[in-house]
Amino acid sequence: MAEYYSEFPYLIFFIWIGGVLVSFSMGSFYSTLAYRILRFYYGKERKIGSKLFRLKKILIEPSACESCGTQIKGAAIIPVFGYWISKKECSSCKTPINPLYSLCEAIFGLLFVASFLLSGKLLGSFAFVALCGHLLVAASTDFKKFSLDYENLPFIVLFGALANYLLFDSVPGKAELILYVSFSAVFFLIYFIFPASMGFADAIFAPAFAFLSMHPWWIFFLNSSYGIAIIITVLKRKKGESLRQVPIPMGVYFSIGLVLTFLGRMLSNSGLLPNWADLIL
Repeated sequence: MAEYYSEFPYLIFFIWIGGVLVSFSMGSFYSTLAYRILRFYYGKERKIGSKLFRLKKILIEPSACESCGTQIKGAAIIPVFGYWISKKECSSCKTPINPLYSLCEAIFGLLFVASFLLSGKLLGSFAFVALCGHLLVAASTDFKKFSLDYENLPFIVLFGALANYLLFDSVPGKAELILYVSFSAVFFLIYFIFPASMGFADAIFAPAFAFLSMHPWWIFFLNSSYGIAIIITVLKRKKGESLRQVPIPMGVYFSIGLVLTFLGRMLSNSGLLPNWADLIL
Protein backbone atom coordinates (compact mmCIF):
# COMPACT_ATOMS: atom_id res chain seq x y z
CA MET A 1 0.00 0.00 0.00
CA ALA A 2 2.81 2.42 0.88
CA GLU A 3 4.47 1.79 -2.51
CA TYR A 4 1.17 2.50 -4.24
CA TYR A 5 0.86 5.81 -2.38
CA SER A 6 4.42 6.79 -3.34
CA GLU A 7 3.67 6.07 -7.00
CA PHE A 8 0.40 8.03 -6.91
CA PRO A 9 0.84 10.47 -4.00
CA TYR A 10 -2.23 12.52 -4.90
CA LEU A 11 -4.45 9.51 -4.11
CA ILE A 12 -3.75 9.75 -0.39
CA PHE A 13 -5.49 13.15 -0.26
CA PHE A 14 -8.68 11.73 -1.80
CA ILE A 15 -8.50 8.67 0.45
CA TRP A 16 -8.28 10.86 3.55
CA ILE A 17 -11.12 13.15 2.46
CA GLY A 18 -13.28 10.26 1.28
CA GLY A 19 -12.63 8.29 4.46
CA VAL A 20 -13.60 11.20 6.68
CA LEU A 21 -16.78 11.91 4.69
CA VAL A 22 -17.80 8.24 4.76
CA SER A 23 -17.15 8.19 8.51
CA PHE A 24 -19.31 11.30 8.96
CA SER A 25 -22.10 9.43 7.15
CA MET A 26 -21.58 6.35 9.30
CA GLY A 27 -21.81 8.55 12.38
CA SER A 28 -25.09 9.97 11.08
CA PHE A 29 -26.45 6.48 10.46
CA TYR A 30 -25.47 5.06 13.84
CA SER A 31 -26.57 8.08 15.88
CA THR A 32 -29.95 7.96 14.14
CA LEU A 33 -30.08 4.19 14.63
CA ALA A 34 -29.47 4.59 18.37
CA TYR A 35 -32.25 7.18 18.64
CA ARG A 36 -34.72 5.07 16.66
CA ILE A 37 -34.00 1.91 18.64
CA LEU A 38 -34.75 3.84 21.82
CA ARG A 39 -37.88 5.23 20.19
CA PHE A 40 -39.32 2.08 18.62
CA TYR A 41 -38.13 -0.56 21.08
CA TYR A 42 -38.08 1.27 24.41
CA GLY A 43 -40.43 4.24 23.94
CA LYS A 44 -44.19 4.59 23.55
CA GLU A 45 -44.04 3.43 19.92
CA ARG A 46 -42.68 0.00 20.84
CA LYS A 47 -46.19 -1.47 20.63
CA ILE A 48 -47.06 0.08 17.27
CA GLY A 49 -47.18 -2.34 14.33
CA SER A 50 -45.26 -5.57 13.84
CA LYS A 51 -41.56 -6.20 14.42
CA LEU A 52 -41.00 -5.97 10.66
CA PHE A 53 -42.83 -2.62 10.57
CA ARG A 54 -40.65 -1.22 13.35
CA LEU A 55 -37.51 -2.61 11.70
CA LYS A 56 -38.37 -0.80 8.46
CA LYS A 57 -38.99 2.41 10.39
CA ILE A 58 -35.59 2.08 12.05
CA LEU A 59 -33.55 1.25 8.96
CA ILE A 60 -35.14 2.94 5.94
CA GLU A 61 -37.37 5.78 7.14
CA PRO A 62 -35.95 9.15 5.96
CA SER A 63 -34.55 11.46 8.62
CA ALA A 64 -37.16 13.80 10.06
CA CYS A 65 -37.61 16.39 12.79
CA GLU A 66 -38.13 14.73 16.17
CA SER A 67 -40.73 17.35 17.08
CA CYS A 68 -43.02 17.80 14.06
CA GLY A 69 -41.99 14.88 11.84
CA THR A 70 -41.11 17.03 8.83
CA GLN A 71 -38.64 15.23 6.57
CA ILE A 72 -35.16 16.74 6.53
CA LYS A 73 -34.16 17.57 2.95
CA GLY A 74 -31.51 19.33 0.93
CA ALA A 75 -28.29 20.57 2.46
CA ALA A 76 -29.71 20.18 5.98
CA ILE A 77 -29.24 16.41 5.70
CA ILE A 78 -25.46 16.70 5.18
CA PRO A 79 -23.64 15.10 8.15
CA VAL A 80 -21.93 17.50 10.58
CA PHE A 81 -22.45 20.62 8.44
CA GLY A 82 -26.22 20.24 8.02
CA TYR A 83 -26.69 21.31 11.63
CA TRP A 84 -25.13 24.69 10.86
CA ILE A 85 -26.66 25.02 7.39
CA SER A 86 -30.15 24.58 8.88
CA LYS A 87 -29.32 27.30 11.45
CA LYS A 88 -29.61 24.75 14.27
CA GLU A 89 -33.39 24.48 14.00
CA CYS A 90 -36.15 22.72 12.09
CA SER A 91 -37.17 24.67 8.99
CA SER A 92 -40.83 23.89 9.67
CA CYS A 93 -41.53 24.12 13.41
CA LYS A 94 -38.36 26.03 14.39
CA THR A 95 -37.62 23.55 17.17
CA PRO A 96 -33.88 23.57 18.05
CA ILE A 97 -31.97 20.57 16.69
CA ASN A 98 -30.06 18.50 19.22
CA PRO A 99 -26.36 19.37 18.66
CA LEU A 100 -25.35 15.89 19.83
CA TYR A 101 -26.10 14.53 16.36
CA SER A 102 -23.57 16.83 14.69
CA LEU A 103 -21.06 16.24 17.48
CA CYS A 104 -21.43 12.48 17.18
CA GLU A 105 -20.93 12.61 13.41
CA ALA A 106 -17.78 14.68 13.86
CA ILE A 107 -16.43 12.26 16.47
CA PHE A 108 -16.82 9.38 14.02
CA GLY A 109 -14.71 11.33 11.55
CA LEU A 110 -12.07 11.86 14.24
CA LEU A 111 -12.10 8.15 15.08
CA PHE A 112 -11.38 7.35 11.44
CA VAL A 113 -8.57 9.93 11.35
CA ALA A 114 -7.01 8.47 14.51
CA SER A 115 -7.31 4.90 13.27
CA PHE A 116 -6.01 5.54 9.74
CA LEU A 117 -3.22 7.77 11.03
CA LEU A 118 -2.01 5.13 13.50
CA SER A 119 -2.56 2.01 11.40
CA GLY A 120 -2.43 3.16 7.77
CA LYS A 121 -5.11 0.55 7.01
CA LEU A 122 -8.20 1.88 5.27
CA LEU A 123 -10.51 -1.13 5.49
CA GLY A 124 -9.46 -1.79 9.07
CA SER A 125 -10.28 1.81 9.96
CA PHE A 126 -13.76 1.49 8.46
CA ALA A 127 -14.31 -1.75 10.39
CA PHE A 128 -13.23 0.04 13.57
CA VAL A 129 -15.65 2.92 12.89
CA ALA A 130 -18.48 0.41 12.32
CA LEU A 131 -17.56 -1.27 15.62
CA CYS A 132 -17.76 2.14 17.32
CA GLY A 133 -21.20 2.62 15.78
CA HIS A 134 -22.60 -0.53 17.35
CA LEU A 135 -20.91 0.34 20.64
CA LEU A 136 -22.70 3.71 20.45
CA VAL A 137 -26.02 1.88 20.17
CA ALA A 138 -25.13 -0.30 23.17
CA ALA A 139 -24.04 2.69 25.23
CA SER A 140 -27.17 4.68 24.31
CA THR A 141 -29.66 2.01 25.37
CA ASP A 142 -27.76 1.31 28.59
CA PHE A 143 -27.41 5.01 29.45
CA LYS A 144 -31.10 5.76 28.82
CA LYS A 145 -32.77 2.51 29.90
CA PHE A 146 -30.09 0.45 31.71
CA SER A 147 -30.56 -2.18 29.03
CA LEU A 148 -28.25 -3.77 26.47
CA ASP A 149 -29.69 -5.16 23.23
CA TYR A 150 -28.68 -8.79 22.78
CA GLU A 151 -29.45 -8.45 19.07
CA ASN A 152 -26.64 -5.89 18.84
CA LEU A 153 -23.98 -8.17 20.33
CA PRO A 154 -23.44 -10.33 17.19
CA PHE A 155 -22.70 -7.15 15.19
CA ILE A 156 -20.25 -5.96 17.84
CA VAL A 157 -18.46 -9.30 17.74
CA LEU A 158 -18.52 -9.38 13.92
CA PHE A 159 -17.05 -5.91 13.39
CA GLY A 160 -14.73 -6.31 16.37
CA ALA A 161 -13.29 -9.52 14.94
CA LEU A 162 -13.06 -7.93 11.49
CA ALA A 163 -11.25 -4.89 12.91
CA ASN A 164 -8.85 -7.18 14.78
CA TYR A 165 -8.00 -9.02 11.59
CA LEU A 166 -7.73 -5.99 9.31
CA LEU A 167 -5.89 -3.74 11.77
CA PHE A 168 -3.67 -6.19 13.65
CA ASP A 169 -3.75 -9.41 11.57
CA SER A 170 -5.09 -11.02 14.74
CA VAL A 171 -7.48 -13.95 14.96
CA PRO A 172 -8.80 -15.47 18.19
CA GLY A 173 -6.72 -18.33 19.54
CA LYS A 174 -6.58 -20.62 22.55
CA ALA A 175 -5.67 -17.74 24.87
CA GLU A 176 -8.77 -15.76 23.82
CA LEU A 177 -11.01 -18.81 24.27
CA ILE A 178 -9.67 -19.33 27.79
CA LEU A 179 -10.10 -15.61 28.41
CA TYR A 180 -13.74 -15.67 27.31
CA VAL A 181 -14.62 -18.73 29.39
CA SER A 182 -12.84 -17.34 32.46
CA PHE A 183 -14.51 -13.94 32.17
CA SER A 184 -17.92 -15.55 31.71
CA ALA A 185 -17.44 -17.78 34.75
CA VAL A 186 -16.32 -14.91 36.99
CA PHE A 187 -18.96 -12.42 35.84
CA PHE A 188 -21.84 -14.90 36.08
CA LEU A 189 -20.62 -15.99 39.52
CA ILE A 190 -20.66 -12.35 40.66
CA TYR A 191 -24.10 -11.88 39.11
CA PHE A 192 -25.65 -14.87 40.88
CA ILE A 193 -24.00 -14.14 44.25
CA PHE A 194 -24.50 -10.36 44.15
CA PRO A 195 -27.35 -9.80 41.64
CA ALA A 196 -27.80 -6.17 42.71
CA SER A 197 -24.22 -5.33 41.75
CA MET A 198 -24.39 -6.32 38.09
CA GLY A 199 -26.93 -6.68 35.32
CA PHE A 200 -27.41 -9.96 33.47
CA ALA A 201 -26.51 -8.28 30.17
CA ASP A 202 -23.24 -7.01 31.68
CA ALA A 203 -22.28 -10.61 32.42
CA ILE A 204 -22.84 -11.43 28.74
CA PHE A 205 -21.33 -8.36 27.09
CA ALA A 206 -18.20 -7.93 29.25
CA PRO A 207 -16.68 -11.35 28.38
CA ALA A 208 -17.34 -10.71 24.67
CA PHE A 209 -15.64 -7.31 24.91
CA ALA A 210 -12.66 -8.84 26.72
CA PHE A 211 -12.51 -11.50 23.99
CA LEU A 212 -12.32 -8.77 21.34
CA SER A 213 -9.65 -6.93 23.32
CA MET A 214 -7.40 -10.00 22.98
CA HIS A 215 -4.71 -11.15 25.39
CA PRO A 216 -3.09 -9.29 27.18
CA TRP A 217 -5.04 -6.15 26.25
CA TRP A 218 -8.08 -7.33 28.19
CA ILE A 219 -6.26 -5.95 31.26
CA PHE A 220 -6.28 -2.47 29.72
CA PHE A 221 -9.96 -2.90 28.77
CA LEU A 222 -10.96 -3.92 32.29
CA ASN A 223 -8.95 -1.21 34.04
CA SER A 224 -10.07 1.59 31.72
CA SER A 225 -13.74 0.56 31.90
CA TYR A 226 -13.96 0.36 35.67
CA GLY A 227 -11.55 3.25 36.20
CA ILE A 228 -13.68 5.63 34.12
CA ALA A 229 -16.88 4.26 35.71
CA ILE A 230 -15.60 4.90 39.25
CA ILE A 231 -14.30 8.39 38.48
CA ILE A 232 -17.51 9.55 36.76
CA THR A 233 -19.75 7.96 39.39
CA VAL A 234 -17.85 9.63 42.23
CA LEU A 235 -18.04 13.00 40.48
CA LYS A 236 -21.76 12.67 39.68
CA ARG A 237 -23.07 11.28 42.97
CA LYS A 238 -24.92 13.51 45.39
CA LYS A 239 -23.22 14.62 48.57
CA GLY A 240 -23.38 11.90 51.22
CA GLU A 241 -24.77 9.32 48.79
CA SER A 242 -23.21 5.86 48.97
CA LEU A 243 -21.66 4.44 45.81
CA ARG A 244 -23.69 1.28 46.38
CA GLN A 245 -26.89 3.27 45.87
CA VAL A 246 -25.81 4.79 42.57
CA PRO A 247 -26.92 2.81 39.47
CA ILE A 248 -24.01 2.50 37.06
CA PRO A 249 -24.62 1.85 33.33
CA MET A 250 -21.58 -0.37 32.88
CA GLY A 251 -22.50 -0.97 29.24
CA VAL A 252 -21.51 2.64 28.58
CA TYR A 253 -18.14 2.24 30.25
CA PHE A 254 -17.46 -1.17 28.71
CA SER A 255 -18.09 0.41 25.29
CA ILE A 256 -15.74 3.32 26.02
CA GLY A 257 -13.14 0.90 27.38
CA LEU A 258 -13.24 -1.24 24.23
CA VAL A 259 -12.81 1.81 21.96
CA LEU A 260 -9.86 3.00 24.05
CA THR A 261 -8.36 -0.50 23.96
CA PHE A 262 -8.42 -0.61 20.15
CA LEU A 263 -6.92 2.87 19.98
CA GLY A 264 -4.27 1.87 22.52
CA ARG A 265 -3.34 -1.19 20.49
CA MET A 266 -3.05 0.88 17.33
CA LEU A 267 -0.89 3.43 19.13
CA SER A 268 1.29 0.67 20.54
CA ASN A 269 1.80 -0.86 17.08
CA SER A 270 2.39 2.49 15.37
CA GLY A 271 5.98 2.90 16.55
CA LEU A 272 5.23 6.47 17.65
CA LEU A 273 5.70 5.79 21.34
CA PRO A 274 9.06 6.09 23.14
CA ASN A 275 10.77 2.89 24.25
CA TRP A 276 9.80 3.29 27.90
CA ALA A 277 6.12 3.14 26.93
CA ASP A 278 6.55 -0.59 26.26
CA LEU A 279 6.62 -1.02 30.03
CA ILE A 280 3.06 0.33 30.19
CA LEU A 281 1.38 -0.81 26.96
